[in-house]
Amino acid sequence: MGLQTKPLEASMKVGSGTVVKRAKKNGSFSFQAKVRKNGVNVSQTFASLKEAKEFITLTDSKILKGESVSALKAKKITLGEIFQDFIEGEPSMPLIKKQRLAKITEEIGNVPLANFKTKGFQDYINFKLAQEIPDQKTKKKEYKGFDGNRTTNAKGEVVKKTYKSSTIRKFYYDIRTALKWHSKINDYHFDSKPFDDVDPPPSWENPRTRRLEDGELDRLIQACEQLYVNVEASKCLIQFLTFSAFRIGETMLIRWKDIKLNEKKPEESYIFIPKAHQKIARKKGAEDRYASMRPELFHLIKNQMMKWKKSDDDLIFPFWAGPHYFYTRFRIICKNAKSVNLTLHDLRHEACSWFFENSTLSDIEISKITGHIELDTLKRYANLRPHKVGAKLWASLERK
Repeated sequence: MGLQTKPLEASMKVGSGTVVKRAKKNGSFSFQAKVRKNGVNVSQTFASLKEAKEFITLTDSKILKGESVSALKAKKITLGEIFQDFIEGEPSMPLIKKQRLAKITEEIGNVPLANFKTKGFQDYINFKLAQEIPDQKTKKKEYKGFDGNRTTNAKGEVVKKTYKSSTIRKFYYDIRTALKWHSKINDYHFDSKPFDDVDPPPSWENPRTRRLEDGELDRLIQACEQLYVNVEASKCLIQFLTFSAFRIGETMLIRWKDIKLNEKKPEESYIFIPKAHQKIARKKGAEDRYASMRPELFHLIKNQMMKWKKSDDDLIFPFWAGPHYFYTRFRIICKNAKSVNLTLHDLRHEACSWFFENSTLSDIEISKITGHIELDTLKRYANLRPHKVGAKLWASLERK
């Protein structure tokens, strides 16, 4: 028989609450008292069972009298405890948000809520905006073709990247959402002053303007020859993104049944992108897209990709488990093609630019293809086709 060990945790019912007894590494115990009643959800940890029971009894009494049971405790609780309660109280929270809250907890989790003030919050946001992205803890060596958290500056030096303002903006709202949630659940006043005084970092501070250089697409295609696997698929995906203006995430979810090719009238061909597959699915105004194809995309699918089709329900790009895998592959392709500071999203930017430069489609018509909800985002492309605007103007004058 194996050795039997004492349970590390045991719970007991006390009135309307519960006491959880936990064993510590030093052999002692802690007693966490939890009360959930009439919309009140509070907990506190004590060194003795007696104190835990007294807390539950006192809390019960305050609830019956309609008194607030959390105001005093809220001053002592740390931000880390609040974040943990928030995670446990929202089981459907996305993993990426849990990871951000874990990172925030490492950095400011020991700060008591009573000490969370404007100056400290502003200092934290400023620190994060200037912080270099650290190496992964599990990183042991550099890998060929993978620059990870490094970039090349204007002097040609390889330096560590800093966090984007859009990333720190998520940190900002994660903290705000967690504190607001905790105050609501525990019935105390939410202090919005730090958030009123500190502006959230911009979501799009410096829009990228990177375009493909002359011959760069050909270099990327040629660089795929140096890959060990999925050579032709990689070539097609790069071209697909460059011609379609689609996001990589929604592209990876396209199935053959979503592609409608009309060989007799190719101009009527389109690709169906359901709302649920789009990054902006939860935003107001999001809708299913029936994206028309430019000629290059039509011929790419018809002449090079159709040979992969086996079933209408198959993905058109089943060669990678998801976008993340091709992100890393694309870095290697760019390195082999000697393409500096190029990202997968830049291919979408290139495709959007093409529509403005080579078509007379309106902004709304282009947005139906690209999936932009906010037309203000497309205004950045307006200066790409002044000759098109002039042609429309002269054409309208000649008709008079």
